[in-house]
Amino acid sequence: MTVHITSLYGAWNNKNIVQKVAQQTIAKIGCQELGMNEFGIFHYQWDDEPVQVLNARFDGIIASLNPGDTVIIQSPSWHHFEWDQAFIDHINIYPEIKTIIFIHDILPLMYPPFRPLLPQYIDYYNKADLLIVHTEKMYQILRQNGLEEKPHVVLHFFDHPAIGLDYSITPQNNKVINFAGNAQKFDFVKNWHNPDIKLQVFSDPQQSYPEQNLEVTGWKNDPILLDTLRRTGGFGLLWSEDPYWSEYIKINASFKTSTYLASGIPLIVSSDMPEKDTIKRKNIGIVVDSLEEAQEKVLQISNDEYNQMVKNVESFAKLIREGYFTKKALTEAVFKVRYE
Repeated sequence: MTVHITSLYGAWNNKNIVQKVAQQTIAKIGCQELGMNEFGIFHYQWDDEPVQVLNARFDGIIASLNPGDTVIIQSPSWHHFEWDQAFIDHINIYPEIKTIIFIHDILPLMYPPFRPLLPQYIDYYNKADLLIVHTEKMYQILRQNGLEEKPHVVLHFFDHPAIGLDYSITPQNNKVINFAGNAQKFDFVKNWHNPDIKLQVFSDPQQSYPEQNLEVTGWKNDPILLDTLRRTGGFGLLWSEDPYWSEYIKINASFKTSTYLASGIPLIVSSDMPEKDTIKRKNIGIVVDSLEEAQEKVLQISNDEYNQMVKNVESFAKLIREGYFTKKALTEAVFKVRYE
C-alpha cells in the first residue's frame, strides 16, 4: 500500500501564501519523514473547464495511484469548490481506496458569504473515510451541521520549520507586541496609543500612523519573519475583533500561533482559544479576555518571568519545528483508517 498526499503549487500572492506554505510543509513532512508519495496540484482558475479536460487533469495528478492505496487530501485546494468535489469522486472510483481529508480551512465557517455552502462542504467531508481536524470542537461543530459520525484525528498545532533561525539570539522582554495580520482590518491597530508598549504589525502599509507607538513593517517571507520576531522579542498576538472570525478561531489551530512559537517568542491569546489550557500548562504565553488585560500583563511581567517563558517556548517549539504534530496526525490517521 502506498500513502499519497496532495500539495499545492502555482501562483499565489502574499495574502494567501500561508495556506500554500502550510500544505507544502505537511506534504514535505509526510513524504520525507514517512515515505508518502506527493500528488502535486497546480493552482489555477477555470470555472467552466470541460469535464473531459478536468478528468484528464485528475488522471495526471493521480497517475501513480493503485487499488488499495490511501490518499490524504489537503483541503481546500483553493479552486472552486466543485473542483474539490470532483477530485475526491475521481479518486473514489478506484477499488479499496481509503481517503483522508486533512482540513485546513472551512470557508463557510470563516466568512459569512460562504455560509450557504456549508451543506456542500459537509457532503464533501462525508465522502472521506477519515478526517484530520484542528480541534475536537471543530469535529463537533461539523457533526452538529450534518457530518456523519466517522473516525477523526485532532492536529492540535500546525508545524512550522525554522530553517536558518539564529538560536544564539535570545528573545528579550522588550515590551513589544507582534501581530501578523492586515493592519487595515483591525481597529485595535488603527487605534493603538500605548506609549509603553510598541505594536509591531507585519502587514503591507497602506497608510501612516503618526504619533502612535506602532510600526507596520510590511509583509515578510517566512525566514525573515521568524528572524525578525526572534530579534524583536516580546510577544506574538493572536486576536480578532470580527465577530464571525472570532467564533472561528475558537475551533481553529491558527498557523500564526505556530509561527510565533517557531520563532521562539511567547504568545498572547484569547481565553476562547482551543489550546489555551496547553498554553497555560506549559507556560508558553499569556491567556487574556481583552487587549487591555494583555497590555497590563505585558507591562507587569518581570524579566525573570519572561525568560522562563522563553525557555518553555524553546522546549515546546522543538515539536513544531521538527514536524512532530504532523507526523503524529498523519501516522495516527493511516492507522485508524486501515487498522481500526
